Amino acid sequence: MSSPEANDISNIYENLEKIENREDMVRFISSLVDDLKNNSKDWANISLEDYLNGMASWIEDMDGLYPESEREQLEQLDWKFIAMVLYTGSRYE
Repeated sequence: MSSPEANDISNIYENLEKIENREDMVRFISSLVDDLKNNSKDWANISLEDYLNGMASWIEDMDGLYPESEREQLEQLDWKFIAMVLYTGSRYE
C-alpha cells in the first residue's frame, strides 16, 4: 500500500497531465498549495524566492529535458501570458 504522501505526489502529477482548461489550471494550483501545506518536506523550494529561482532554472534548462521533436512547441508557448500570471499573482488579492 502506498503512503499518503506518495499518493498526493502522484495525484498532483496526474492533475498536471490532465490540464486542458482554466478550471483545471486553478484546481492544479490549489493542489500545489495543499501539497506545500501537507508535504513541504518533499519540496526542494519552499520559500517564494527559491520557488521562483527554481522556475527560472527549469525554464533555462528545459530544452535539454524535452526531445528535439517537442522543442518547437515550447517556443510557441505564450511567454508573455505566463509572465503576466506571475506578475499579477504578486499583486492581485
